Amino acid sequence: MSIFQSVQKAEEKAEAIKKEAVEKVNLMLAETREKSEKDAKAIIDDATRREKEIDVETLAAIDNKEKEIFAACDREIEEQQQVAERNFEATLDYIVEKVFSL
Repeated sequence: MSIFQSVQKAEEKAEAIKKEAVEKVNLMLAETREKSEKDAKAIIDDATRREKEIDVETLAAIDNKEKEIFAACDREIEEQQQVAERNFEATLDYIVEKVFSL
């Protein structure tokens, strides 16, 4: 076998090895892409689920705080109403006295 033929065979082998390597790399890239997309989807799904949980928790906290605020307002209104009722006679006497003093 001549040197030229040996070089040709070596080039052919190298080309075959290169082609096989490119195919393996492309396969590995496809597998990696698929796994990455699967992992990303799992992360997004988990984040979406957690977001919904947080929304429910937040709405519950808002509802509880709203009830607390309304209860505090109701207590304050009741206290002010009791003060007004206790002072009603004195206030009425004061107003009547002022009216008649004019």
